[in-house]
Amino acid sequence: MAPGIDPVVDIVAIHGLQGHRDKTWTSDNGVCWLRDLLPSDFPNARILSYGYDADTYSRECVSTQAIGRHAEGFINALSRRRKACPRRPIIFIAHDIGGIILKRTVSDIARL
Repeated sequence: MAPGIDPVVDIVAIHGLQGHRDKTWTSDNGVCWLRDLLPSDFPNARILSYGYDADTYSRECVSTQAIGRHAEGFINALSRRRKACPRRPIIFIAHDIGGIILKRTVSDIARL
């Protein structure tokens, strides 16, 4: 979303059911507040958005992944993105089931 200027913190957004890593945070006029507005308030933040299969209505392909699988995918993706800066603080923004995925992720990490 936004790389930040000499980032000192990562802001990570996780969408909810029927959501999308970009569209969830974008208004009808095309402004994505994570990409277009937040960086001006937090120039030293790297802003990331995590996407996962959140389709629960489609007739073609409804997501069958359990929360644990989504949490596993999230931590793997986040770990890859933070390899060069594993100790940088993180601020999470989670909507709907994205919050449950985040909670499961934190719980799984705590058990390690």
